[in-house]
Amino acid sequence: MKRLVLLTVMIAIMVCGCSSDSLLPQTEPGFGSSVVRMGIKDMGSIDIRLFDNDSTEAYNLFLEKIKDGSYKGASVSAVIKDYLFMVKASGIPEGTEAPEDMKASVLFKKKPDSEVYPIYGSVIVSDNFTADGSFMIITSDKENIKEIEEMLHYNGVTLSEYLINAYGTKITEEELDIYREEGGAPWLYGVYPCVGQVFGGMDLVERILRETAAVDSSYRPADEMIISDIEIAQ
Repeated sequence: MKRLVLLTVMIAIMVCGCSSDSLLPQTEPGFGSSVVRMGIKDMGSIDIRLFDNDSTEAYNLFLEKIKDGSYKGASVSAVIKDYLFMVKASGIPEGTEAPEDMKASVLFKKKPDSEVYPIYGSVIVSDNFTADGSFMIITSDKENIKEIEEMLHYNGVTLSEYLINAYGTKITEEELDIYREEGGAPWLYGVYPCVGQVFGGMDLVERILRETAAVDSSYRPADEMIISDIEIAQ
């Protein structure tokens, strides 16, 4: 009898664990094709799993830039608390802009069957990616999404209405639930390609955002942080 009770309890725990620990495919260990380690001088490293599910073209160009050393010696170019951490390729003159037809939002079209989202820890190429190689790590967590929704609710606007009116982005309630659970930047969904997911080193990213002050309207960090290396780990 005791054994039967114990077995019943174990099964219940296993079932509850499976239902509560469900993850988006992009956060699972087997998702993606390449793993990249990006080192920040004297600070630590960030591990990123890359995938081409949103845009093969954006993924291939990002991978090419990593392999040809475009980011080695680059600096962290922008830090915005509760939003993003941005890196640009090295040796690019300040103010270099991509032509309108080469902007990421125009050039890279989202795959219709894509099942990835710009959630917390996602790696997104910026609109100016083809000109300066800039990419960002999303740091907006679910608490930030909750605060945004509360602020909008106070003003009589839903998050979905805000996204349509401000960004022209249509998102279903089911998709919004993903951001409520995972955090992220729903306003970037379908705008800029998502090419990876951080699976190690987000604590370093968060520490940098907590401790680093931005010095101008472009959110450039006051203290220079150098990308010591970025390489394919596997």
